[in-house]
Amino acid sequence: MLHRNPLLTPFKLTFYSERQGRKGLLDAVREICVPLSDGTTCTPDCYQRWEEKLARIMPAKQLSVRSCAHGFLCFVMPLPQHKNLPDYLIGCVAFERQGRVTHVAPTQPDEPGTTVVNPKHHSRPVSASEAELAIRKIPQLLPQILDRQIHILNLSHTTQRLEAVQKLNRDLAECTDVNHAMDIVSEALVVLFNLPRVIIVLQKPGQAITVHSTLGLAPDSFQLDQSRLADYLEKSSCQPEVLPGEELTALFHGLETRSAQLFPIAGRESRLGIIVILDLDLHSRDQAMIELLVNALATRLENLETAASHQQEQHISARLLSMISALSLVTSSKQLYHQILEMSAELLAASSGSLMLLNESDGSLKIESAKGMNPSLAKAMTVTFGEGIAGHVAKSGFPMVVNDIERDKRVAYRNRPRFKTKSFISLPLVSGDRMIGVLNLADKINGNSFTEQDLDRVKTFTGHAVPMIDRAAILEKAEKFEQLSITDPLTDLYNRRFLEQRLQEEFSRSERQKQNFCVILGDLDNFKMYNDICGHLAGDNVLCKVANLLRRTARDMDVVSRYGGEEFCIILPGTGKKESVFVAERIRRTIETESFPGESHLPLGRLTISLGIASFPADGVTSNELIHAADLALYRAKAMGRNRLVLFEPSIEEKSLPALRG
Repeated sequence: MLHRNPLLTPFKLTFYSERQGRKGLLDAVREICVPLSDGTTCTPDCYQRWEEKLARIMPAKQLSVRSCAHGFLCFVMPLPQHKNLPDYLIGCVAFERQGRVTHVAPTQPDEPGTTVVNPKHHSRPVSASEAELAIRKIPQLLPQILDRQIHILNLSHTTQRLEAVQKLNRDLAECTDVNHAMDIVSEALVVLFNLPRVIIVLQKPGQAITVHSTLGLAPDSFQLDQSRLADYLEKSSCQPEVLPGEELTALFHGLETRSAQLFPIAGRESRLGIIVILDLDLHSRDQAMIELLVNALATRLENLETAASHQQEQHISARLLSMISALSLVTSSKQLYHQILEMSAELLAASSGSLMLLNESDGSLKIESAKGMNPSLAKAMTVTFGEGIAGHVAKSGFPMVVNDIERDKRVAYRNRPRFKTKSFISLPLVSGDRMIGVLNLADKINGNSFTEQDLDRVKTFTGHAVPMIDRAAILEKAEKFEQLSITDPLTDLYNRRFLEQRLQEEFSRSERQKQNFCVILGDLDNFKMYNDICGHLAGDNVLCKVANLLRRTARDMDVVSRYGGEEFCIILPGTGKKESVFVAERIRRTIETESFPGESHLPLGRLTISLGIASFPADGVTSNELIHAADLALYRAKAMGRNRLVLFEPSIEEKSLPALRG
């Protein structure tokens, strides 16, 4: 563009930047002092003298002119400081030898050199006045020419960057990872826009704001004010804005800057983060391109988050079905409470919690299962209905999500006991219109706060779990009633009613499988005397102790029951007479060797037991026949002196036995 101006057409021109060094300057001199057509050239010494003179005059940063007596005029001119311009314009022109250049300041005639005019490269030698006029006009013409050139360069540069931004937008649309998307943007900010200092901050719902990356800054040179930054992101518009240094420092403690331009990374419904550009007044076109890039980043981050959330929800839905299925197999209410709490904590990644059930009799909430608490403390802890956080939730019937227990006005009050808990969810457990308890979950493992999405998930789960709690309570009550109906209230052994039922089952099974089974009938010796001597309360204690001894001594498959008074009956499934003798003898020795209060007053000096054994089918094929046979064997043991066992034999006749009991 410079050569298009008629004044500059005769000149051989070149540009020079100081970063090229002295060698670059020597190359520039050689470029404008070209060889002649006949091969005659300036000598290396001549080139070197020109380079040295230019090096001396350039620091003055003003137009300087040097002439050669043999026909060349050279000038050096500093250019305006601009990122798209070199530092100097250097020019050379041949002029008529008979003329001398005068009044061109600053001008010093050069020493005679060996350079001669080259008409091939300079179309014609110019007159001294023409050369003088051209050089005088250059400072006036150059700004206009350069402005036009800079505009063209900027336009070209802008076009190139716009094309690059459009390509990066396509790259962003295809990337499948958040870190990869952020790397694309970070590299673009450095390479395309040459930004000196940049901070990129990201925010996810329910999570702390984090610094993703810093460009030109040490990560530890500032500290985020989480609360203020979150408030700023919530209230800020989607448009870029400039903040003065003092306002930015309130968000980034320790950051030193005069101003900053902020580009919100804005999703459709929330702010995903912010890009902070420090100490740079951006041109409007650069701002527009950065905004395009940031918008594309926001779209991709939101799409990635949506895809991740969808995948997570699918995983959670599958896990919910698995949990609900697993719960349906739990039969113990205690285990059920434990599983509900553990599964709820897993769903929300909670580090601690408790499941509390309402005691309808006194209106208190009692912890049935706890996680992350001292078991003894949890067992002893009760909450009054309507008091405390859990009591309030139970009374209101509405859940509560608290992100900061110290700042939430609903739960913060003076002199409140301080716990480690910061964030929690407290959820009422309701069956129909009946309050049954409260589920509490506290402090996510990753340190994030609970969200409304977390509340929805645990609501879905407890909606299936609560009917199971109701069912377990009903079954537990039924089991208690059933247990009461089949157990002896004093000894907690099976009662006579259950014994008769089990005998019928054992008869059927043994007949079907062609197996034997035995019955042992035992009676404490001289027990009436023991009651008379020691009292009935002591006698009851003996019966309870003997019951425990029988449970421990008998085998797991044996059925131990209280037959009546001081009598006990034991069913031995799949057992023959020989094996039953071993069992009976073990029982007898156990009772004999055990100590009982006041037993020394008894005739034998200790409390003992007599036992009679009968076997199916040899001794009876009905329950009455079998029990009768065992009873006859027991009477024979009593008649023989007590503290012994007797196997039933057909030779034992009822009429031959004395009427002995006790």
